[in-house]
Amino acid sequence: MIGNKNKFVPKEIEDDLRNLERYIEELSVFLPLSVYTVNPSNIIVDTNKAAIDLTGYDEDFIIGKEIVILFKDKKTTEECINQVLEKDLIKNQEMVLIAYDKKEIPVNISISVRKDRKNNVIGYFWAMSDISESKRFQESLEKEVEERTKELREKLEELERFQKIAVGRELKMIELKKEVERLKKS
Repeated sequence: MIGNKNKFVPKEIEDDLRNLERYIEELSVFLPLSVYTVNPSNIIVDTNKAAIDLTGYDEDFIIGKEIVILFKDKKTTEECINQVLEKDLIKNQEMVLIAYDKKEIPVNISISVRKDRKNNVIGYFWAMSDISESKRFQESLEKEVEERTKELREKLEELERFQKIAVGRELKMIELKKEVERLKKS
């Protein structure tokens, strides 16, 4: 919190800083996106309400823990950390989050490097969005496509059987007509 530790800071600047701090806090509470602030050692130093609601980990527990504890696949998490150092930004990486109650939650994560004015890495922002509903919808669509494909295969097989019967019947009719013509001539 901004305090009047420095008597040389004008009151207007101090008020502006307090207002900015309050604005950031309110925005953080409002955002539906789960956000973690992580230091260069990958330790969580801050989080927002959406992250607490998504994971079930309260601030007292999660702050000070490594970000990797949140994810099922530690290797992929480490790879993301290495990639973000090279690229400064990773968007929409699909991962599985492990909530406090051990529930697995599919999420899309985006990670952005935080740098100081001298371009030194001072940490990262990790943003996560729950894609559980999208995954369920995708799975139901895939199941529906699979069922429709099976139905179409069965119809196609039925048509092929019908075609064989019809073609066989036509060939038999042609033979019989030839036989009738032959008998008429004899």
